[in-house]
Amino acid sequence: MKLVNLNIGIKLANTPEVIEFLKQQQADFITLQEAARPLDSSVAEPYRSQSKIVTALKSDLPYELFGPTWVANAIKTPAEVSYDFGGHIEQGLQLLSRWPIAKGSNEFYHRHYEYMQDWSNWKQEDHGRAVLVSQINIHGQPLQVLNLHGIWSADKLGDERTLAQCQYIVEAAKRSDIPTIIAGDFNLMPHTKSIALMNKHFRNVTLEFNATATTPRFKDAIDTGGTLIDYIFVNDRVVVKDFRVEETDISDHYPLILEFEPV
Repeated sequence: MKLVNLNIGIKLANTPEVIEFLKQQQADFITLQEAARPLDSSVAEPYRSQSKIVTALKSDLPYELFGPTWVANAIKTPAEVSYDFGGHIEQGLQLLSRWPIAKGSNEFYHRHYEYMQDWSNWKQEDHGRAVLVSQINIHGQPLQVLNLHGIWSADKLGDERTLAQCQYIVEAAKRSDIPTIIAGDFNLMPHTKSIALMNKHFRNVTLEFNATATTPRFKDAIDTGGTLIDYIFVNDRVVVKDFRVEETDISDHYPLILEFEPV
């Protein structure tokens, strides 16, 4: 089986390129971060990624679950509008699956779902952060998939908030003793205490396969490229067949591709 993880980048007009790449992968499961679900008919094309991706891949991946983290009509402060969405959108976490989703929950570990009208303090406070916890039924065999987009910090070194985040992920993943995959943009460097906490409990496939970067070196105004901040972890009930980081410019993150078997 194959799982593809990708932060698709809400600020990028890249949905056609992302769809084409995902179609080529013929994955069984896809986990996405920064998916944009339009709530108004006036929403501009670049901010319709969630609905377009779900529609384009529905024939192969008919089951999907979306976990919104915030709603807004623009990224703005009292002084300026950085991005005008043309209407209200929700940003969030997306799962697509070839197999039926038995249950799922969108669980906030930092702040909560909110209407973001003023982004002046988001670098200090961040917005709501959640993990999308799903259980999938593969011919009667369960598979648990956790999809998350971690707390943002400029240095990606983490703090008490990210330690609490990773502790929440550990506890959520261990509620069920079934094959488990944890995938997402953690926004954390490999040598941080927060990732060390994850490593104590799960197999860090990204590091085990010697990945050196999960972001390209072209840049937006916020982060620096060439860093490793996206990960896939598994428990001991997942047999890893292969793993790779696909170096492509379709987003400001590289796709992570895991081939595996649940046991």
